[in-house]
Amino acid sequence: MKHPLIDRLATVIVIFLFLLAYLPLVWLSFHNHPSAADDYCFADTALKYGFWQAQKFYYDGWTGRYFSNMLVHGSPLVWGWYDGYRFIPALMATALVGAIYAAVSELLRTESLINRVKATALIFFLVVLSLQSTVEAFFWTAAMATYTVPTILTIYLMAVLIRYNRLSDGPKKWLTIVWTSFLVFAIVGSGETNLVVLILLLLAITGYRLVFRRKFDPLMAWLVVVSLVSAWLLFRAPGNAIRMGSNEAKAGELFPSIARSFIWLGRSIAFWLLKTPILPFTLLYIPFARRATRQGSPVRDLFMIPAGLLTVVYLGLLAAMIFPSYYGLGIAPYARTMNILFVFFAIGWFYVVTVWVGWIDRRGRSLTVLQKWPAPVWLLTGIWLIGSIITSNAVNQLYADWLSGRAATYDREMTERHQQLLTSADTVRLRPISVYPPSLFVEDVKPDRTHWWNRCQSGYYGHKALVLDSTLTANR
Repeated sequence: MKHPLIDRLATVIVIFLFLLAYLPLVWLSFHNHPSAADDYCFADTALKYGFWQAQKFYYDGWTGRYFSNMLVHGSPLVWGWYDGYRFIPALMATALVGAIYAAVSELLRTESLINRVKATALIFFLVVLSLQSTVEAFFWTAAMATYTVPTILTIYLMAVLIRYNRLSDGPKKWLTIVWTSFLVFAIVGSGETNLVVLILLLLAITGYRLVFRRKFDPLMAWLVVVSLVSAWLLFRAPGNAIRMGSNEAKAGELFPSIARSFIWLGRSIAFWLLKTPILPFTLLYIPFARRATRQGSPVRDLFMIPAGLLTVVYLGLLAAMIFPSYYGLGIAPYARTMNILFVFFAIGWFYVVTVWVGWIDRRGRSLTVLQKWPAPVWLLTGIWLIGSIITSNAVNQLYADWLSGRAATYDREMTERHQQLLTSADTVRLRPISVYPPSLFVEDVKPDRTHWWNRCQSGYYGHKALVLDSTLTANR
């Protein structure tokens, strides 16, 4: 039985939670600036040698990530649009919301628009709540191109694949095949983390349909071929050997890397279950899961998968996202890897829960926790939610940088620095920025004029040398 007042209150709370996560990202977006780390190096290389030659330099000398390389070598700096970086974080956050909505709308298309919007809002809120590095997720272009962009494309690809099965034969279906092929090509060419999870996911779907459904899916088989060819293009890059060689003492150990990946995953899941309100949200989600898996539901077939097998595959895919860090670099995953790992953990969690709810319901066991104990469930959710927000490093960091004025100060001083760099001089001496808001800042130029960051930035602006001079702070 529905209670209109409770439904309206829940909608208001969901909107508040979404805005709590989304608004600071948009606001801080307009304080964003290109980073001394990589951004100027990509731009300087593209301007000096040309767009395609820059791709070759990186492909041969550092990494085979051909698609993310294309993105960073076509950044706003290359076009002389310095302020373009002020829009990138907001666009990334909005694109992530859109991709999540596309996937949710396909999986729960029988639900009302408001329910699909609320589900999208809550997943996005969970993602921001759990971020280990806000700057690497939304503000640092180099990290976004390698991690955030392919994550958005992967989520969107899943939505397109589900939608494809409802299309009638014709030009639209053929165009969808071309579109999905491009998406696979782009995702694989953006980074190893999404490469691994996408190939394994495509193989799992293709294998499941072949073995359990006795059905050969030409599209999925084609996408597996596209993904493997794309992976070959990435891994054959001479630059990959150079990059892996920088950590050769620990990299390349297969079985230890697998073991470390699962151990790290177990610790991470335990942390997320405790630090985010995903468990109480799951209790509130059960009625939606029951409607999606009941007899006669148009989306029921999407969840008619052996629950135990799905759980094993789910955990394996998550561990596979960690594996490249241990195998390729010999170290625990970076914060940017953990950012996107949680995205797939959260979306996959609710999908797996839906499959388990359907499995339990088909065996005549009723899951009516919310109906039997509504007050305790709502109270638990409220307490857990408040605690999660208070202890969220990402949320606290975003609002601290915004409300304290650190982001505005950083914006003003970086703008002044940009104007100084536009002047003509052989050697430019820069004042250090007085504040470095962690939501926005990654690296700065160094006192050593020969440092890589200094050389890239001085080259971009046409200077011979660039020095960060701490003695100039007294002149403020």
